[in-house]
Amino acid sequence: MRVLIPAVVFMVLGCSDPGRGGATPPEPVDQAATADHEASQVPPATLTSPSDDQPSLPPEVAEALKRANADVPPPPPGDDQARVALQLIARNHPEQAEPVARAALAAHPDQPRAAFVLGLSLHKQKRYSDALPFFEQALAGAAAIEATQRAQQFPEHAHVAHFLGWARYYAGDLDGARGAFTSHVATVPTAGDSWYGIALVEIDEDQVDAAAAALERAMACLSEAERAEESRSRDRGKILARQGDLALRSDRTQDAVDLYRRALRAWPDHYEVWAKVARCYDRLGDAQAADRARVEELKARERMGRIVDPAKGGQP
Repeated sequence: MRVLIPAVVFMVLGCSDPGRGGATPPEPVDQAATADHEASQVPPATLTSPSDDQPSLPPEVAEALKRANADVPPPPPGDDQARVALQLIARNHPEQAEPVARAALAAHPDQPRAAFVLGLSLHKQKRYSDALPFFEQALAGAAAIEATQRAQQFPEHAHVAHFLGWARYYAGDLDGARGAFTSHVATVPTAGDSWYGIALVEIDEDQVDAAAAALERAMACLSEAERAEESRSRDRGKILARQGDLALRSDRTQDAVDLYRRALRAWPDHYEVWAKVARCYDRLGDAQAADRARVEELKARERMGRIVDPAKGGQP
């Protein structure tokens, strides 16, 4: 439309050109007389400064108008491809998002967001080692963006460390995972899943007190509704199950059973916890309770589509 308007204006001016088509030239105009006439037609109120009769705007309104009329910065290169890939990931199609993200990164290798989206598509396919270098590239690239421009160019930048932590954890780099998770919660203190990640690292390194503290922080990050004892919450169930693991490590078997039972009330399909309950009852000498727990484990596996072949006894 901006191209059409000047063209239309040019056509109008061309058609009214008195020198074309033999039209009679206009009579000379008395400029002074015209100016006096035009001035006499202007209402007196318009001759005064607008500030004389207009109230001044409140500062917050003036600032809002300024923001509304400001130029909108252009999206960063590759933004369209990144959004398409993220939508595919959100719809649980990370394998379709991967080629889109790879194309975006190939076209814009200096864009950390493209590297992050590619890493995320691999992460969601459980290809953690493959995702690792792209998360590291995204984190380094985000740090290189001017702070005032970071949110606009890379909206997800604050959470790269979270995914980097999980990629390092599954790749076996516990120190690197702890560092990434710690960096994330320093920026986003309410990131419960990163506190949970720290707890797993500490459990793997047999740091019981540090793990317990991290699990408490993870629990505190849940909503009030999720923390309620009668609530169904997978996240709450995961935390309670790990607290049960810590109790078991300290030879508090009955405490572990109680925590596992609470975890299962929050998340009944957590079949691995049913297996832990069975082992606890074995340790306590209650064979019947152990057998009942194993039956519940098989039911949960069936509900989750994770059936074990009894002949092989293998893990799904």
